[in-house]
Amino acid sequence: MGFWNYCPDCGKRLKPNEKECSSCGAETVFLDNEDNYFFTPPIHNIGFFDLKIDFSPYINTDADFKYDICECGYLNKIDNEFCPFCGVKRIDKSISRFIKKFVKPKFNMDDIEVNNDIICECGAVNSEDSEFCEMCGRYLHEEVKIDDAHANFNLEYKNPIFCVCGEENSEDSQYCDNCGIPLNGYHHIDEIKILCVCSVLNDSTSDFCVECGNSLNEEISEIICVCGTRNPLSARFCSSCQKRLNPERLIKSKIVCSCGKIMDFNSEFCPNCGKNVKKIIKRKKSFSKTIKSVRNAWNGV
Repeated sequence: MGFWNYCPDCGKRLKPNEKECSSCGAETVFLDNEDNYFFTPPIHNIGFFDLKIDFSPYINTDADFKYDICECGYLNKIDNEFCPFCGVKRIDKSISRFIKKFVKPKFNMDDIEVNNDIICECGAVNSEDSEFCEMCGRYLHEEVKIDDAHANFNLEYKNPIFCVCGEENSEDSQYCDNCGIPLNGYHHIDEIKILCVCSVLNDSTSDFCVECGNSLNEEISEIICVCGTRNPLSARFCSSCQKRLNPERLIKSKIVCSCGKIMDFNSEFCPNCGKNVKKIIKRKKSFSKTIKSVRNAWNGV
């Protein structure tokens, strides 16, 4: 059963349970018991204002007529002169409905306003005059790198530091110029960590990396391609882009002291705070194995 506030033919306000319109005499839904009616509450709260949307494919009814939506959010028969819910006159139901049905909108490139905004890799939109991204600070006018088969051999610095992303950095770089990963040291951390070649920090007592599974008990070296793919030392070509690999583009597992300093895996003392990191790691691993043995003995393993 539908709920009408206004006559759909003349727009006159209907009284509750009124069987005929007092203005034009049209029968209301209270007499049409043979038709399939259903309650159609307004949908003000879901944003369909001023939108003519055909909901008929989604309505479960046996009626053979279609619906459109009024500005008030109420579903109407397509031939209603007035909305039964709000009473507004539906003046666009004839000519404009025909136009919308048979005349398709045309795409014209002249209607598109073209600007020269620069979109940064972080997704921020910057004006053409911007030198750096207003969101992440990245330089916006970098030259496009040419896809060269020998790009791995075009080194810019004398003693470069290679990041896990494939970027070449100068020897005194604190952070990677491309991805921002620390190259020289982290902020103060709680304890000594092992930095895997995949750039994940692991506990010093761990035997394998939690991310890639590489052994943490020995120094691991890999060749990093300009595309950011890590390759084994025996590889001659990148497994992803097939570029020839430069054996000088090495990334290695490191040790990170509790003071944050990144140092070579085989370093014994921290050059920043002087800790004997090898001795500390050895003692921690010995203690961890003892605890593990006691736990296994207790559990009968």
